[in-house]
Formats: sequence, structure tokens, C-alpha cells
Amino acid sequence: MQIRTKLTLWFIGVSALLLLMSLIFIYINFRNHLQNEYYTSLQSKALMAVAMLEKNNTTLSPKTKDVDNQDDILPSKENILVYNTSFEKLFSFHDEEGITKNILTLIKSNGEYKFNLGKYNAIGLKYTSNSGNELIIIAKGMFISDELLRLGNILIITFLLFLSVIALTGYSFAGQVLSPLTKTMNTLDDILPSDLSKRLNEGKNKDEITRLAITFNKLLDRIEEAFNIQKGFLSNISHELRNPLAAIISSIQVTFNRERSISEYKQCLESVLHDASDLQHISSHLMELARLSSKSDKIMFGPVRIDEVIWQSKAWVKKNNPGYQFKFDTSSFPAEAEAFEIQANDALLKTAFVNLLENASKFSPDHIGYIKLYTSINQQIAVEIKDTANIINKLEMEQIFKPFYRSNITNNIKGSGIGLSLVASILKIHNAELTITNDKKGNIFTVYFNPKSE
Repeated sequence: MQIRTKLTLWFIGVSALLLLMSLIFIYINFRNHLQNEYYTSLQSKALMAVAMLEKNNTTLSPKTKDVDNQDDILPSKENILVYNTSFEKLFSFHDEEGITKNILTLIKSNGEYKFNLGKYNAIGLKYTSNSGNELIIIAKGMFISDELLRLGNILIITFLLFLSVIALTGYSFAGQVLSPLTKTMNTLDDILPSDLSKRLNEGKNKDEITRLAITFNKLLDRIEEAFNIQKGFLSNISHELRNPLAAIISSIQVTFNRERSISEYKQCLESVLHDASDLQHISSHLMELARLSSKSDKIMFGPVRIDEVIWQSKAWVKKNNPGYQFKFDTSSFPAEAEAFEIQANDALLKTAFVNLLENASKFSPDHIGYIKLYTSINQQIAVEIKDTANIINKLEMEQIFKPFYRSNITNNIKGSGIGLSLVASILKIHNAELTITNDKKGNIFTVYFNPKSE
């Protein structure tokens, strides 16, 4: 069932219930009013009958026979009975078998008592006549009101008419309320994977539909970004993997063209080994980046010393790049080495700092990187890695962390453009902050870690 139909049915149900209760309230109050008037009329007839009896008879004595053939005085469906306080019948227009001693007792004790005799209504009164006689008067009749019947018919017709109007109004109202949602769904239907640039109209209202549109637009932003990254990833990965593979195949084909000397074969194998190492380096970085992006594996954390991670990363970089040098500033080391301890994943941090240290030496003309560890003003553990490369402008500071992005300045230096994006993902997992500043001599990459909780 559609929401519009549900809203309409709820609106009809609630409105119909309230209207029905109102009409029933009106009907019951009007019926009670007419019944009170009818009982007043019966009472008046009974008193008039007693007055006439006393006028014609100075004394009222018990009767053994009822007055018959009095249709000209009262209709046959109505009756008036008179009893003394000893419950002896003094007068009645018609015989009445439903008057019991219990009823007479209630009338005598209460002074007035309303009751039913089958389908008839009756009222009993305790009355003292002008001659001083204490009497019990009972007037009986059938309450039939044409006004009440007409009112009932009017209320039924009114209820049906209003129910029809309520149904039409509710359906129209539900349509207007859900109109923005319908437009939103139509817009979403038009958004295709080939074009994710369309966005929902958020409008100027601050209602739930606007919040839904804002949420959808944020979701579309993330989806578009993911699609763009995926497109760029596929485009760049094919380029980055094709180059080493093409170099390997080309070297082997050239070598096979004719017989070579042992030194030439050795030179070819060294070239193939170098390209294969580049290929392995790129593939390992890609797999690590994909694993972090998918978050498919649970990453284990434990106590790690940042200074030890830096020393190990520096050693790994120098082992694979003998020409790279590093200068370590230990002047700001704290008295206790445990001050550099954090909760982290040792392997991932090594990967991040290997990339930062390797970049610092690789892009510096003299291939020297500068490292400094200290505790910041906010008691955070800071790792500062400085190079002497070209200054990174503000526009590129955000771009360099995207996969496969490479600055025009560094295009002549060999690289894949994966390292810094991998660094950003690793630091994000560790809730670490990475800032880039510069001075006249080069760029400064500073990583801030929160200290280990006690």
C-alpha cells in the first residue's frame, strides 16, 4: 500500500471518528432534551387528571374497575394511574399489569421515579392534593418524536457528505505533502552511473524532505567521488603497470634477437630485475591501498614506540637506496623514551614513514632528508620530516594525497603517485594529523600522534 493511500485512510479514520462522536453527542443531548420535555408533558397530564378527579369527586376511594372507552380523553397507548400511599389503586384509564409494589415503593421513597413499562415510558410522582390527600400518580406513554427522527436522518446524511469531502480532501492533502518526495524520487530515477553530477533540489524549507535531499546529495557526492577515484585508479593502474611490463618484454625481445655475451645477458637481467622490482613495489602499494580502502580486514593495534619505527623505516630506505642520507635531530627528545609510545599498527606505520622518508630524500637535490621528533605544546607526539625540494604550492597540497596524482614539477623523477595516498589512509586509521608547511629551504611534513592513554 502506498504512503499516500495510508495517509488518506488514517486521515479519513481519525476525522470520521471525531465527526461521529460529535454527531452522536448532539443526537444524545437532543434526545434527552426531548425526553425531558415528554416527561414534563406526562407529568402535566397526570396532575390535570387528578385535579379533574378531585373536582368531580370530593373523596377518592379504591376502585375495582378501570375507566373504559376514554379514547377521547387519552390515546389508548397512554395511561394515568392514581394510588394512595397504601398502594391501593384509586383510578386508571386502562388496566395496567406492569405496576408492581416495588415500583410504587420507589416512587413513594424518591418522590419522583422514571421507568419503563415494556416499550412504554412512565413517570411516577408522589403528590399531595389540594384536599390534603397523599397520592401516587403514574403517567405512562410512548416516546415518539418526529423531530428526533428528522434529526437522525439529517445527521446520517451530514456524516456521509462530510466523509466524502474528508476523503477527497485527505487524498489531495496527502498528494501535496508527498509531492516533494515524488519529485525527489523522479530526480533519483534520472541519475545514472554515467552522469553523477545531478543533485536533488534541497529547497528553502527546513522540513524532513529537505533533510532527506541534503542527505541524498551528500551520499551522491561520496558516490561520485568514489566513481571518479575508481575511473582514475583503473586508468592510472593500467599505465603504471604497463610501463614496467613493456620494459621487461622489450628488454627480453631485444636480447633474443641475436646471441649476446655473458655480460650483455647479465646487463639485461639487471634491467629486468630493476623493472620487476618496480612492478612489485607498485603492486604491493596498490594491494595495501585497496585493503585499507575496503576495510575488509580488522587492523590490530598495540603499543608502538614512534622513535623505533622511524629508525627501522630509515634503515629500510637506506638499504634499498644507498645514495639516500638522513640527518636526525634528537635535541628535543624527552627524558623518558616511553613518552613516544602510542597505540598503533607497527607494520602500517613503517609503510607510511618509509614513503615519507623516501620522498624526502628522493625529491631533494642532495638526497638528504631531515628528521626531528618532539612533543608538541598539546602533548602530542610530533614527527617532522623535511626535504630541500621545490616548494609545494597550496593548490597542490590537497591533490598530492589522491591516488596517482603527480605534480608537474616532479614528472621527471621516477614514481607512481601512490605513496602519499597510502600514507594518508594509514594516518587516518591511526587518527593522526598530517600537516604540510614550508620554509625557504623546502617542505616540512609533520605528523601528530595522540599519546598512549593511561
